[in-house]
Amino acid sequence: MVRHSKNNTASGVFTYAERQMVDYGTKTKRLGNDSKRAFDACYLCLNTARVPMVCPSGHISCRECVIQSILEQKKTIERAKQEYAEFQAQEASELAERQKDRDEAEVQRYIEREVGLSKEARASQSSPSEEERVVVAGKRPLMIEFKGEGSKRLRRRAVVDEGKDAGGKLPSFWIPSLAPTAKSTVGDPGKLSVQCQASSPAHSLKLKHLVEVQFRTSSRGEKLCPSCDKPLLNSTKISVLSKCGHAVCQRCVNNFVLPAQAGACVVCQKKVSGKADIIQIESEGTGFAGAGGRMVATRYDSALQA
Repeated sequence: MVRHSKNNTASGVFTYAERQMVDYGTKTKRLGNDSKRAFDACYLCLNTARVPMVCPSGHISCRECVIQSILEQKKTIERAKQEYAEFQAQEASELAERQKDRDEAEVQRYIEREVGLSKEARASQSSPSEEERVVVAGKRPLMIEFKGEGSKRLRRRAVVDEGKDAGGKLPSFWIPSLAPTAKSTVGDPGKLSVQCQASSPAHSLKLKHLVEVQFRTSSRGEKLCPSCDKPLLNSTKISVLSKCGHAVCQRCVNNFVLPAQAGACVVCQKKVSGKADIIQIESEGTGFAGAGGRMVATRYDSALQA
């Protein structure tokens, strides 16, 4: 082996060995059998489903887990609706207050136009103060002059009057009193509904659409097909008859259930109308065959920065 064959620093790209040693960038790894969820495991608690229920999309879950999930989602939706109602009420009250302020301003402008005196002018004429305050307006920030008994004049910047007289256009953008604020919004929860989180994207879920699955179990605890007595595994395509809930392998469904003129379950002889009454259980597959499951895990991280 050539010296430094695994750490060839003269190359313009990383070798596979060097890429495995670094701790940044996107990394991928193939998932093994230990990372796969069993076909009869609940997708919420990841344990073997107790009283297994299947949704129309074929996702297995415990009865207790799925009912708890539905109740929690309904509580969240009701909470979101209450928050949205409070937000709408607050928006209406703020709109009414702004309209009231506009009406008062319009009345004040009408009085100034008709009478010729503003509210501040009338107040200053009725109760004159000892010190006279002169406001000098201009393009620059306003200055307030205080004329006292002595000959000295004290000047001070008027931050509040500056914003009023300049029309909100400030040369000093750091003034907190007139800085723009972000308005909080609440989304409309009208389109929210209870969803099954086992798939991506999630689909709608209703309790009345769930079907209780009836597995045939051997003396050793294995799940068997009631028709051919073969064990059911992650690599097996399993179908559930929605009328009765019996789990049958897909080969037996194609050979004995669907070809018949009046399709019926091989266990209880309940009628099966067609493929609409058959739910195929979603499986994550095995470490060798994907069977529609996720085979590669990817972790995204920041890339090397020069």
